Amino acid sequence: MKTIDIIVPCYNEEAVLPAFYDEIIKVAEDCSNYDFEFLFVNDGSRDNTQAIIESFAKKDSRVKYISFSKQ
Repeated sequence: MKTIDIIVPCYNEEAVLPAFYDEIIKVAEDCSNYDFEFLFVNDGSRDNTQAIIESFAKKDSRVKYISFSKQ
């Protein structure tokens, strides 16, 4: 089976991440001939973006993340 990797850049996205995740999961479910992996790249968000991404990763093994900090 082929794999589709979706890279999601994030910066202060707490307001939209849950809706985005719900929609992208629907798309993945509709494409049953493919495996999906989701890589969220948090670019130093100062809101709850990282916590939201981590909650996705806990419930969905397809979700991975990288978190950068701005100093």
